[in-house]
Amino acid sequence: MSGALSSWHLHMKLFLNWLIFLFLFSLSYSSNGPDVEGEALIEILSALNDSNKRVTDWNNHFVSPCFSWSHVTCKDGNVVSLSLASNGFSGILSPSIAKLKFLVSLDLHDNNLFCELPYSLGSILHLQSLNLAHNNFEGAIPSTWGQLSNLKHL
Repeated sequence: MSGALSSWHLHMKLFLNWLIFLFLFSLSYSSNGPDVEGEALIEILSALNDSNKRVTDWNNHFVSPCFSWSHVTCKDGNVVSLSLASNGFSGILSPSIAKLKFLVSLDLHDNNLFCELPYSLGSILHLQSLNLAHNNFEGAIPSTWGQLSNLKHL
């Protein structure tokens, strides 16, 4: 009986070690792959020109912006909301915004952004709320924005 119990313990130990190995492997695999949304957010912040250093916790060395980045809300591992209102940004809105395919809400009001309204926003088909008020955008609303069939607030 003692031999059977010892064998059972050995098998359980091997099984648990295997599970731990798989868990650690899956973590390292996911952190080594590129995070398209994280890279896009870094590009967006760079283009916005955060000269006042209001956003200091975005770092492209983290696994995902969904874990701890300020101003970012995620659902099911995807960025669904970006709220960067009233931060004194004085740059442009990067075309990389289109890489946030699951974005539902974008709030950039009350900054000093200057550029034409970006055509690339028209490809964010889940977008429901877009607030770009009190900036210095130029030009007409791009025709691509006509594809934003879910947009409820502009």
